[in-house]
Amino acid sequence: MPRALSILVFPSFSLRYDSGAENGSCTMIKIARIAVTLGLLSSLGAQAYAAGLVVNDNDLRNDLAWLSDRGVIHLSLSTWPLSQEEIARALKKAKPSYSSEQVVLARINQRLSALKADFRVTGYTSTDQPGTPQGFGQTQPADNSLGLAFNNSGEWWDVHLQGNVEGGERISNGSRFNANGAYGAVKFWNQWLSFGQVPQWWGPGYEGSLIRGDAMRPMTGFLMQRAEQAAPETWWLRWVGPWQYQISASQMNQYTAVPHAKIIGGRFTFSPFQSLELGASRIMQWGGEGRPQSFSSFWDGFTGKDNTGTDNEPGNQLAGFDFKFKLEPTLGWPVSFYGQMIGEDESGYLPSANMFLGGVEGHHGWGKDAVNWYLEAHDTRTNMS
Repeated sequence: MPRALSILVFPSFSLRYDSGAENGSCTMIKIARIAVTLGLLSSLGAQAYAAGLVVNDNDLRNDLAWLSDRGVIHLSLSTWPLSQEEIARALKKAKPSYSSEQVVLARINQRLSALKADFRVTGYTSTDQPGTPQGFGQTQPADNSLGLAFNNSGEWWDVHLQGNVEGGERISNGSRFNANGAYGAVKFWNQWLSFGQVPQWWGPGYEGSLIRGDAMRPMTGFLMQRAEQAAPETWWLRWVGPWQYQISASQMNQYTAVPHAKIIGGRFTFSPFQSLELGASRIMQWGGEGRPQSFSSFWDGFTGKDNTGTDNEPGNQLAGFDFKFKLEPTLGWPVSFYGQMIGEDESGYLPSANMFLGGVEGHHGWGKDAVNWYLEAHDTRTNMS
C-alpha cells in the first residue's frame, strides 16, 4: 500500500438550548435539513420505552456523552448500536446535581421516544455538497432523501422496517430505493441477535473511526451483542467491570472490485475503572467473486496467515486498540482524552503499519444549557511501502 499523508484536525463546539421542543431549530449556510417525526410517542419516563437497539444518532450521543463524562451516568459510548436496556439502566442510576443535567435527562428520554416511535418520517435535502465522510451519525449518502420507518418492539424482539427513496446519490447504491437502516432482532440470555442493514461504529472518535464507522452505507448481515453491560459476577472477573462485545458478519453490496465480498469482525470493550475504558477491534474482508471462500481460507485469514504475497490472498484485515480516559472521577473535571490505533498489517501477532486517532473532549454547563466541544486529529500514514 503506498504511503499516504492524511493529518486532519477537527475542532467542534456545540451549544444546546432547551426550548421545550425536541430539538431547537438551527440554520446552516447553504445546507437545509428537514427532519419530521410522526407517530404515537411513548411516555417520557426513563423506563417507559421498550427494549431494542438504538442506532447511531449524533444528538443522542452528544447528550449521553455530556452526562457520562460529568459522572451523572455511567455508560460506554464507543460501540454502536447501543441497547435500550443499557441506556435505561444508566438513566435509572443517574444522579443529577444541576438543573442543566435534569434538562439533558429529559431531552434524552424525548429523543429516544422519537427514534423508536411507531411511525417515523425523515427527510434530508442539501443545496451544497458538504463532502463525505462526515462525523458520527451525520453522513448522508444522497443530496435528497425521504425515509419511512415503522417500529415495533417488546421485551425480547425489536423490528424496524424502513424504506428510503433518494436523489443525487453521493454513495452509489444502484437504485434510488433502498432499505438502509431496516432490521429485525431477537433477544435471548441477555444477547441481541439482529439481521438487516444496521450501521455500526467502533471507537471513541467523533469525526471518524479508523476501523468501522458509518461513512458508508450499512451492509446486510448479522450482528450480535449484549443487552445489559453489567460487570461479571464471578469474583475473579469483577475487575473487568462493565463490558460489551459485538460480532458481525455481513456482505458488501456496493463494492464492485470484488462483488459479494464478506466483512467479518469483532469488538470487545471493558471498563476496569470509572475513569478508563479499553477496547480491541478486528475486522476481516474475506471471500467474494473470484476469491477463495473455503473454510481453510477463512481459517488462514482468522489465524493471520493471509499475507501470502499473491494476488489471491485469503483476506484483508484491520485490527487495533482504543481507549478513553476521563478526568471527572479523579479531578472532577468534565474533560476526557481518547485515542485509537489500528494496524493494516500484522507483526508478531500484533497490529503493525499503524494509523492513529487522538482527541480531547469537554462537557460543560452554562446555566441550563449544555456545552460540548472536542478537538480530534487523525494520522492515516502507515510504514507500508
